[in-house]
Amino acid sequence: MSFKKFLAIGTTLVLVGGGAAYLYAKGFWGVADTPAASAKVIPDEAVMAGFISTDPQSWMKLQKFGTPELQTLVNQSLENLQAETFKDSQISYEEDLKPWLGNVMVAVLPTTSAEAVEDSNLLTVVTIKNKFSLLKFANQLKTEEKLGRTDEIDYNGFTIVETIDEGQTFYSAVLRQHLVISEDLKPVQLAIDSYKGEPSLASEGNIAKLFSQDMDLLNPVAKFYIPDYTAFVQEMVANNPGVAPLPPATLEQLQAFKSVKMGVGIDDVGIRLKTIANVEPSDIQVEFQPNPGQIISQFPASTMMLLTGNGISQGWEIMSQSAQTDPQLQQGLNSLRSAANSINLDVDQDIFGWMDGEFAIGVIPSREGILAPIGFGGVIVFQTSDRATAQATLTQLDTLAQQNTIQVSPTTVQGESVTEWTIPGQGTWLGHGWLNQNSLFIAIGEPIVEKMLANPEPSLDQSESFITVTEALPESNSGYFYLDMDKTMTVVNDFLENTTPDTPEPDPDTQTALAILNSVQGIGGTVTQDNPSTHIFEMIVTLKPKTEN
Repeated sequence: MSFKKFLAIGTTLVLVGGGAAYLYAKGFWGVADTPAASAKVIPDEAVMAGFISTDPQSWMKLQKFGTPELQTLVNQSLENLQAETFKDSQISYEEDLKPWLGNVMVAVLPTTSAEAVEDSNLLTVVTIKNKFSLLKFANQLKTEEKLGRTDEIDYNGFTIVETIDEGQTFYSAVLRQHLVISEDLKPVQLAIDSYKGEPSLASEGNIAKLFSQDMDLLNPVAKFYIPDYTAFVQEMVANNPGVAPLPPATLEQLQAFKSVKMGVGIDDVGIRLKTIANVEPSDIQVEFQPNPGQIISQFPASTMMLLTGNGISQGWEIMSQSAQTDPQLQQGLNSLRSAANSINLDVDQDIFGWMDGEFAIGVIPSREGILAPIGFGGVIVFQTSDRATAQATLTQLDTLAQQNTIQVSPTTVQGESVTEWTIPGQGTWLGHGWLNQNSLFIAIGEPIVEKMLANPEPSLDQSESFITVTEALPESNSGYFYLDMDKTMTVVNDFLENTTPDTPEPDPDTQTALAILNSVQGIGGTVTQDNPSTHIFEMIVTLKPKTEN
C-alpha cells in the first residue's frame, strides 16, 4: 500500500467525525510532540516503541556531510521517492503534510494469537501539529483517493473508523492531538483505554522515565524504547517460527537487563548512536574497569581496524562459572578443553590464565609477501603479568607446528628477537615476539611483524582519523572498536580490481552502497558506565565534510 493511501485511510476519521467541529470539540490546543506525550496513548503491555522525528532542522544537519557522488544520489532518491509517493497527485510535502504531520511513534504489542496477521500487533501514533491543516489535507485526499468501505465503531466514547481497502483492513481514531492507526482493532481500543486513564508506557514508574530522561544526543532523529528486555526477546522469538525457544539458562541471564533505550542523533562530526541499558547490578558478574588504552600506541598509524579491551582471564573465569548452570555452554567449553588437552595444554592455565592485562586485535594494510593477494594482515597484542607462562605456551605451539611441516625459526627483526613460522614455497605467514617486558604480539604476515617492531612513528593514537573518532566517545570506557573507512575502502577496491578486473559497471544499488561507504571517514564504538545500574554503548560514524563537485 502506498504512503499516500495509508495517510488517506488514517485521515478518513477526521472527515467521518464531523470535520472542524469534531476537531474543535476534542480540543487540539497546546501540542506536545515528544516521546513522553506519545507514550501516553501506548498501552503498558507494549514490548517496544520507536519514535521517528519529522523535524526538518534535525535531518538537515546531514546536508553538511557527504561526497558529491553521495549528494547526487541522495537528491535523486528523495526526488524519486516523492514522485512515486504522490504520483498522479497534487499533494506537496512542504504545503500539505509538513504543516500538520508531527513526529511518529510505532509500538509493538504482544501477539494475541498464533493466527495473527503480520503487523497486526503494530500501533502507529502520529502527532497532529495543526488540526486545521489536517482537515484541509483530509478533504484534499477525499477528492483524490478512491477508498474502500468505511464503518464507524463506537468505543469508550470515541469513534473508531474501520477502513477496508484492496483487501486490507485498517482501524484509526483521533485521541486529541494524536492519530492512532493499526491493522487490528484491539491495539486501537487499548490506545483509547490508555488515553482514558488505563496504564500506559508514560504512567508506569521506571518505564515512564525511559521516555522522559534525556539521552544527551544532539539533533535526535530516532529513538527506540524497550521497557522489558526479556519480554521483548521472548516476543521476537515467539514471532519467528524458525528460532528455537530460549533455554532456561539464557532467560535467566537476560533477567539482568531490565530496560533498554536507543537513540540516533546528528552532531558536528557525523551520526551518533547510543544505547542505554538499565541493569540489575547484582546480576552483572563483570565489574566495569576503565581500559588504560596504553596498548594503542603500540600500533602504527596505518592500522585500519582495531578492537581493544582488557581482562580476558576474568571473562573466562566468569564464563566457566556460568557454564555450571548452562548445559549448552558447558558442552562447548568441554569441547574446547578436550581439544587443548589433546595437545597437552590446559585451557584455564596455559591459554586464558595469563591474559590478565589489556589486549588489542588490529588489521593493518600491506601488499607485500604472503599478504599481496588480500592486501592486509592481522595482529593481536596481549599484555600479561605472567610472561613465563605465556612464553611456555608459545614454545609448545612452536613444537606442535614443527611436527606439522611448518618451519619454525628464531630470527631478529628491527633488533628484536622473533620466532617465525614459514611454509616452504610460500614464505613467513606468522611471527610472534615481545614488544616489551609484558606485551606479547602474534602477527599474520612477515610485513606486519616488521611494522609492529618498527617502533611506529607516528603511532595509531597520533593519527588524525583515530583522534577524530575517539575524541567523540567517552574517555572512560572498557575499550574501543575503531575502523578507518578510507584505508578499508582502499584495500577493498584494490582487492576487487585484482580479482575481478573485467567486472561491468556496478548496478545502482551497489553504486549507492559504495557512495555511502566512501562518505564515511571512520567508525568508533565503546562501552562505558554511568553507575553500576546503567551501562552505555556509544558509536560514532564520522562523515566527510561536504565538498563541491
